Amino acid sequence: MQKLALFFLSVLFLSSCQEGTKKTPESTAVASDSSAIADVIHGFYQWYDLYVRDETKSIDFVKIVNNHYALDQPLLEKYLANINASGFVSSEFLANDMAFYKACEKLWQNEEAEGPPNGMDANKYFCAQDWDLNFWTKSPVRIKSMGADKVAATLYGTMGGSPLEHNFELKKETGKWLLSKIECDMGIGDPASATSSQALVEKLAAFYTGTLPCSDCDGITTVLTLNADEKRTFTLEEEYKGKKNNKVESKGTWTVAGDMVILNLEAGISKYQITEDGLISLNADGTKRDSKSAERYLLKKVMGE
Repeated sequence: MQKLALFFLSVLFLSSCQEGTKKTPESTAVASDSSAIADVIHGFYQWYDLYVRDETKSIDFVKIVNNHYALDQPLLEKYLANINASGFVSSEFLANDMAFYKACEKLWQNEEAEGPPNGMDANKYFCAQDWDLNFWTKSPVRIKSMGADKVAATLYGTMGGSPLEHNFELKKETGKWLLSKIECDMGIGDPASATSSQALVEKLAAFYTGTLPCSDCDGITTVLTLNADEKRTFTLEEEYKGKKNNKVESKGTWTVAGDMVILNLEAGISKYQITEDGLISLNADGTKRDSKSAERYLLKKVMGE
């Protein structure tokens, strides 16, 4: 009798263990589709990189009207039609993009057409101005179910020797997984994104100082002031040591794109890499300094959080 009782207890124990590890239909479906989901993300970036590099397919859907940037609606629709033709994006993705550009245009109405348009100073899909294609097309993907026919995905790997993750959402339409969202805070969008962007602006707003190298003088004593006002203004004071009439003051607006601060100057743009110690002035072509020269081009943060 005791052996029979032990047998039934064992059966109940095994049954409860199996019940606890039982997978839901949604998680089982996601696991079986994991390769297809990763292929959509990798495939989209492989296609998009070729698309943006092909000048014959370039579509500039931003125009200037009364000294303000504005959308050229027919060209924007043509651009989004090209993105749709890739076969990697959903109808929700295209609707979100249209809403994003409409939100940008509302901001442009209060800004003069100087420098890059607000929200357009980096590539929206790479969330940067420069990118390592290998990260976007070869990195592994973590997937989490968000219910029937919808998942959150994270691309994770390294870029420039540093760990990097990027988040996406995908949905299944007519039996095929498609991108519905690419996470990127361009300072435009829903209230949560706007709050996050403003918090970053307030964190970066400060004084930055240093003496930068100079090819025909003894160094450039530099003071950069980033303000957290509505227009995100800055003042750049430069003193060229050993030269007459050596003081130059520049003013304009600044934006954030990925890990870079971009100054919009009359003569063009100037880029700085954001670090824990301050801002590193980038090369003239916008590429990052190597580790040996980075310290020489550092403007240290001396005030602010």
